[in-house]
Amino acid sequence: MSLLALQSAFRDEIVADDDGLPPSSRGMAIYRDAYRGRLLAALKSSFERTRRWTGEETFTAAACHYILTRPPVSWTLDEYGADFSELLAALFADDPEVFELAWMEWRMGQVFAAPDRPALDPATLAASCRTDAEWDRVSFRMAAGFSMLPIKTNCVELWTGLAENQSDPLAATSVEPSWLLIWRNGLAPCYRLTTQREADALSLLERGSTLGELAGVGDAGQLSTWLLQWFSEGIFATA
Repeated sequence: MSLLALQSAFRDEIVADDDGLPPSSRGMAIYRDAYRGRLLAALKSSFERTRRWTGEETFTAAACHYILTRPPVSWTLDEYGADFSELLAALFADDPEVFELAWMEWRMGQVFAAPDRPALDPATLAASCRTDAEWDRVSFRMAAGFSMLPIKTNCVELWTGLAENQSDPLAATSVEPSWLLIWRNGLAPCYRLTTQREADALSLLERGSTLGELAGVGDAGQLSTWLLQWFSEGIFATA
């Protein structure tokens, strides 16, 4: 057997379900348990608030299912759990706050480690755009870790309350549908809620639309207001 085949067989046995492929030896059983334990610890660390919300036993059951069906694909455990919230969305279809809370928790953790992108200075941009045609051609790069999610529960309130260990009981409630924005400004992870209209505008810019294209499909006055806010929040980065 070649080294590659040996390594592949070893990996397949480590990640296999006990029912599908029982450990071939006592040593493999110990190694497999240790492997799963490290992955479980990584998920508990990345989704600490979600774990508090669902409860230890329920979270562990969901995490074990994730571990058996989705082995790591990266060299670092920091990236393990990127799609855990998607599994939770399926497992907790009747409790949408679980998915939204987990999504926010993961993104807020990842945004801090996102590659640095210095904020775009509006004065620098203005100096480079001296004509209307130049302004129309402007496109933007989003800030480090920028992401958006449509939400329909009070997941932001839950995320905050679970972090602060509030003594008052927390309850999941439905809210007016909105969008949750997450990004990093300098060293500070940021988030806020916004409307469908603003989310649509940011989505267009994220996909590469120019300022002129955005102005052509929206209200110029509203766009001016948004631009002032976006620049003040550091939502755009230098190219």
